[in-house]
Amino acid sequence: MTEDRAAYRKRRLAELMAEAEARRAKSRAAREGGDRNGPVVEVRRGAWAGDLVVLVVLLFVLFVLLTTAMTVERFSGHDFAEARRTGDATVVSCARRGPVTFKGFGYYDACTVSVNWGWNGTRLTIDQPGFFKGEKPGDTFTIGENQSSRGTIGFSRPVVPSRGWVTAVAMVIACVALIPFFLLVLLLREWGRRLFGRRG
Repeated sequence: MTEDRAAYRKRRLAELMAEAEARRAKSRAAREGGDRNGPVVEVRRGAWAGDLVVLVVLLFVLFVLLTTAMTVERFSGHDFAEARRTGDATVVSCARRGPVTFKGFGYYDACTVSVNWGWNGTRLTIDQPGFFKGEKPGDTFTIGENQSSRGTIGFSRPVVPSRGWVTAVAMVIACVALIPFFLLVLLLREWGRRLFGRRG
């Protein structure tokens, strides 16, 4: 009887130890699983947040570079000597633009003018930064009409000369803007890969 009781106690102790070990193993597995999933979720969230900051910075840099290029470009006009026709323009009205537009930084005037080309007249609005020099309604100045090789029409004035080096500087700045543009494209492609790759 004593031996049976001792065997029972020994067997019961072994069962309790086995149950305790099973509980510890289960708890350890659950903890390790949580550690694996938790940090991954946090890393993904952190990656998206970091990419969003990069996106905003790239858009800002791209806007600043392109706007700067257009601001520089306003210091050069069409060549008045190459105008296909010239006439006298009278300012009808003006509107102030700025300080930040898609045509550059700073203020400029967009004016409606009545132009006498010699044999006929026309009224047009010139929204070209740097073209007007503070003219008021009623002021008259000499204007030229230029046509580019692509057929687009532009206007010129003797007081707004064509400066090739200014155009070159503006083009260099615009080329530099290609860097954040391509980085932006790569970032958007990476976002698309993450989204559609996860769904697949």
